[in-house]
Amino acid sequence: MRVVVIGINYPPEVAGIAPQTAALCRHLSAEGHTVHVLTAKPHYPAWRVFAGYRQIRITREVHDGVRVTRVPSYIPANPSSMIRRLLYDGSFALIAGLTALRLPRADIYLYVGAQPAVALAAALLARFNGRPWVAKVADLAVSAGAAVGLIPNRALIRLLRTVEYAIYRRADVVFVLTEGFAEELARHGVCDHKLHLVRDSEDVGGLTPTTSRAEALLRNGLNPDRPLVTHIGSMGRKQGLRVAVQAANDDQTDASWLFVGDGPERPVIERLAPAGRTCFLPFVSQAELADILAASDVALLTQRRRVIESVIPSKLITYMTAGLPVVASVHVESEAARLIRRSRCGLVVEPEASESLRSAIDELLADPNRRRQLGAAGRAFAEREFDRSRIVARQAAILDLLASGNERNRRSP
Repeated sequence: MRVVVIGINYPPEVAGIAPQTAALCRHLSAEGHTVHVLTAKPHYPAWRVFAGYRQIRITREVHDGVRVTRVPSYIPANPSSMIRRLLYDGSFALIAGLTALRLPRADIYLYVGAQPAVALAAALLARFNGRPWVAKVADLAVSAGAAVGLIPNRALIRLLRTVEYAIYRRADVVFVLTEGFAEELARHGVCDHKLHLVRDSEDVGGLTPTTSRAEALLRNGLNPDRPLVTHIGSMGRKQGLRVAVQAANDDQTDASWLFVGDGPERPVIERLAPAGRTCFLPFVSQAELADILAASDVALLTQRRRVIESVIPSKLITYMTAGLPVVASVHVESEAARLIRRSRCGLVVEPEASESLRSAIDELLADPNRRRQLGAAGRAFAEREFDRSRIVARQAAILDLLASGNERNRRSP
């Protein structure tokens, strides 16, 4: 099977959907399929093109048997306006789509992401070549943009939603991350038989610590005698991390607060954070992350009040896999809140309410037994629901079945 994957994000990015896409591509390649990825220059979540990738030309690489073509496109330094986001999505969709026309025809085309313009490019490419296409929807872009104020006009929101759902209705298969996604797309005309629930995943054996708690903390300038509250991942508008900084400022315990990651909001968060009790690290390797999480006492998840979405933040799956209890400052109806209640891995508090967040963290720091119970429940749930090897194998099987069925149909008299 020949597969062309089109999506803006791919490693060496380590946040968001990039690791999920790479895991699927590696699996397909290891199974003997030919995989070609069309992607942008790596830039997320800092919204700066990584060093070594700043050439204004198409580049080609091979990673783990996967052919990767990176095209130049518009990357906004500040992605906080609708115009910039449209240019970001549209420039990549146009250049990647034209570049894909020069590739050998695939048996199946897979779009991955949360950019309807890129999904449209994949759909047009598949139709041009007479092949099926699959949409793996990482987020519902219009709803996400409206939640953080990128699309303030209600009439425009309705129009863009109509376009977004119309594109996904034309896919042969739609992978969705949660039941909420499936319900939303079904309400807007995507046939039930096209929808497949395929959750984000984690390497459940890949977060094994390699050193002691004291050594891990001392290595990163942290006091091993203090409890540790840790946040990992993207630092953008949607995450609403200012509530965490306020809670850290008001914290009356001796806890340290660690923020690992990057994003457009990080400079602001660092300026507001209390000196002496907060520490900021860039994204770290998987081995270093395993040591940090094993040394942590409480994991932190925050989202802005208006974010009521059907996405499970990937950091939550990582926390659960690491066996960490979670305190989540998120909307009670969000997918993150539902998952925490279902798995019993942590506490959910009112979003953007620093006092509630601080009180919940204090409660867990004072109760080691409860932390162990919550962490163990999260780990057990992750092993059942988010094991990467099973999830990528299921996606690959669906792609293979779709491509094989299309081939048989084309050969039928």
